[in-house]
Amino acid sequence: MPDARRTLFETDGTGFIPTEAAGNPWGELTGGGPVAGLLARAIERAAADPEMFVARMTFDLMRPVPREHVAVSTRTLRSGKRLQVIEAELTRGEETLTRATAQLLRRSELDGPNSTSVPPFTGPDGIADGSLIPPELGLRWGVHDVVDVRWIDDQSSPDASRVWMRMPVPLLPNEPMTPLVHTATLVDCISAASPIGELFGPWINTDITCYLHRELAGEWLGMEIRRDVETSGIGVARARLFDTYSPIGTAQEAVLVNELG
Repeated sequence: MPDARRTLFETDGTGFIPTEAAGNPWGELTGGGPVAGLLARAIERAAADPEMFVARMTFDLMRPVPREHVAVSTRTLRSGKRLQVIEAELTRGEETLTRATAQLLRRSELDGPNSTSVPPFTGPDGIADGSLIPPELGLRWGVHDVVDVRWIDDQSSPDASRVWMRMPVPLLPNEPMTPLVHTATLVDCISAASPIGELFGPWINTDITCYLHRELAGEWLGMEIRRDVETSGIGVARARLFDTYSPIGTAQEAVLVNELG
């Protein structure tokens, strides 16, 4: 059996079992990032045409995902020459826990220069390793401890936090993460990585939506993150996404105050 800290899920022939490394800090549950990665993997496998690019993914985190056996299924809602829509569901028994919908658009080649825009901050080389959630909080060990984090401006920033992240372990044993799966697994972190601000939650996200215009190149995903919240206890975390070359897209999450205890 693989080391539970060396992969996010194990397979049992009919589905997937989250490992300790996929856990979240709130209990015996699975983090949203590993769940999003698993559904992104299913969507990518359901897309038969390599010229179709996943330009948008939305994950509705409808119910907590326990660290128990789960199954994943997909269905194609539309299959056109230029636009394809695929839905993926993560279930436990007959209950749907998370649903994802992806839009795939056909690639084409345009004349003209490639983007010369570069990330608006340095790194990740030469930046010290940090942590997504301060270890002094004493929260349950999980995926937030596994992810590699290098801060430019951390959650104490008054404007935007800026950070580089990568997932150093695979989603499944002996299966390297694709750029799409890697991106989906990391973007769940934008709520936790966003500036604390004057209204402290703590905040959790109930969804993830990312818009992509090209694939992540390399191991590191750069994020410039802001969060807008109200005294209603509801807000939005939003991020610009980069690799070490240029922008690759954006991500947003609905956030909600999570009362502890």
